[in-house]
Amino acid sequence: MPLTTTSYAILGLLDLRDWTAYDLTQQARRSLTFVWPMSESQLYAEPKRLQQEGLLTITDTSAGPRRTRQLLSITDSGRKALRGWLATEPSAPRVQMEVLVRVLFATAGSKEELLSALESTRVRTQEAYDHGLSLLADYQSGGNPFPERLHANVIWIVFVRDLLLLTLNWLSFARKQVEQWTDSSLGGNPEQARRLVDLMVGTTSLLSTAGDAEADCPRGPT
Repeated sequence: MPLTTTSYAILGLLDLRDWTAYDLTQQARRSLTFVWPMSESQLYAEPKRLQQEGLLTITDTSAGPRRTRQLLSITDSGRKALRGWLATEPSAPRVQMEVLVRVLFATAGSKEELLSALESTRVRTQEAYDHGLSLLADYQSGGNPFPERLHANVIWIVFVRDLLLLTLNWLSFARKQVEQWTDSSLGGNPEQARRLVDLMVGTTSLLSTAGDAEADCPRGPT
């Protein structure tokens, strides 16, 4: 079975340092979850496959008088595979947000259910944004675990920040639109929906130019 982006993401983390299975999972949640989320089962199963491919080793080490823990280390073959992947062309960007799927099929549910989904996503997105700010505060106070990589990390951080702000902005826009619906099957004012379509043609930011209904849409925390 060919390696996937998830495979290379794990190799990339191990290229930084050795990790226990638990610490690898925590580090993935600390960083990769923003741009390449992986389930806990993937984070525990994929290293075993990479071990079979000879790309990493898994060693049992002592964690106390009666306990052991698994230490994961990248091999030379793993580093070679990672370098080879970094030299290839990346796949096209894609967005994976469950709330967008729910919006797409909202006519099968209720207006209230969609508003609840939007609010739940807003709360989680705000939590992620606040978590990112706490990471930046750690960086400023000298808590960056990999200070030698700051020049690369900061480029990634800017994207994640802007993505989360965009999501918060869109969620506010979507909520205001849905609140004006009669119900999920009928929507609201058909003329307003057509106007939004017209505004998307030739504009760079529908959220900032969609007219009176969207003019007071907050831009997210700054």
